[in-house]
This record gives sequence, C-alpha cells and structure tokens, in this order.
Amino acid sequence: MLKKIFFLCFIAISFSIPSETVFSQDILSKDYFKKNGLSLNKKINVNKDDTSKTISGRSKVKKVNIGGIFISPYIGFGIPIGSFGDQSNAGFLYGFKAELAYNKLYPFVFGFIYENQSFPGNPEFTTENSLTDFTTDMTNIGGSLDILLNKYIRSNFTSAIFSLEVKYAKVTRSISSNVVIPEGLPGDVNLITYSAGLGVTIYIFDLGARYTFAKDMKNLSFQMRIHFPLVKF
Repeated sequence: MLKKIFFLCFIAISFSIPSETVFSQDILSKDYFKKNGLSLNKKINVNKDDTSKTISGRSKVKKVNIGGIFISPYIGFGIPIGSFGDQSNAGFLYGFKAELAYNKLYPFVFGFIYENQSFPGNPEFTTENSLTDFTTDMTNIGGSLDILLNKYIRSNFTSAIFSLEVKYAKVTRSISSNVVIPEGLPGDVNLITYSAGLGVTIYIFDLGARYTFAKDMKNLSFQMRIHFPLVKF
C-alpha cells in the first residue's frame, strides 16, 4: 500500500513542477549564470567621489555564489545478481535524496539517501524449499556524491551524472510455509553497501543505472528521479 501511495505522489509531483523550476544539476552549470544575466566574475567600476568620475584602470571583482538544498524523490526496480538472483526476483524500489548544490563545490553534489527495496522470492527457490513466501526487504540509509559530467562532456540535450553511494542496509526477510520451514535459509542481516552508477538528465527527470556491491546481495537497479528546491541561497 505504501509503495502505491509513493508512486502516485511521485507521478503527481512530476506533472505539477513548473517548467521554470531550477534543479541541482542546473544551478551549478555555467549556462545557468548566462541565462539569468549573472557572472561569476562581474566587474564593477569604482568611483573616486560623488561626481561619479571613474578611476581609469581600476575595478573590483564581485563573485556571485549560488546554490541550494534540493529534495529528489525517485522510483525504480532492482535486479538481484548472483546467488541473490537464485533466491529472489526483480523488485520495486523507492526513496528520496536530499542534495546540497553549491557553485563553489562544482562539479560535486553531496546527498543524504533514504531508500527501500523489496524483492519477491524466486519461484524455483520457493518451490524447492516448500515456501509460500520469501520476500526480502532492504531499508537503506547513507550518503552520496554526484559528479556532474557536463564540465567534461558538453551537450545541449542532456547532462551526464556519475554517482557514488555508501549506505547502511537493514535486510529483513518474510518467510512462510505450509510445512516446516527448512533450516539454512538466509535470514535477517545488517551490512554496508557500496554503489556506483551513471545517469542522464532529460527535461525534469534523471534516468540512471546503478550497481550495488553488498556481499551476497549484489543487485543492478534502474531509477527515475526528479528534483525540486527546498531552499535556495
């Protein structure tokens, strides 16, 4: 039920965002400053007195700093890899990322992540072990670093983003059977996961893929997310 509510909210937010909204991947771009008539190194003439006579050859440099805190909800699905794929099928994921974007940190964007993933049991695995349910839920909390590649890859159509994540994952499994549950099945576990991904920005959306290294729970996931500002400064 919670997943359906989150999905509907995500769709509603996507279609309600005005076209002029500024996003974290835009606010650090040099094109943003040009579009809004700003300059990173804006020269201002210095006057000697009230007669407004300009001192020849003298100028001051005014640096324009801009940034903000953004919220970035996302949805997607994950595909279990290796032994994890023998036990589970692809499942739904959702979450959000709070991002700090600031032009002095360009091309880096730092974030805090909350995410939930749910993987249903593989039919072959559940049949083999006489199970009626084998669901794996992962609750992830951690940090991220996005590197905006538009500094290195110029494109008028899209912006590429390379992402790194480190998260604490709490894994819980729901196991049920009409007979005695066999011993040796994977149980609950807590672990640290590491992820690397690549994405592109298209209009208001980020579309990306991510590979997660997590001991026996490696997975490949695909996400779609949006950004909107909470605080601009």
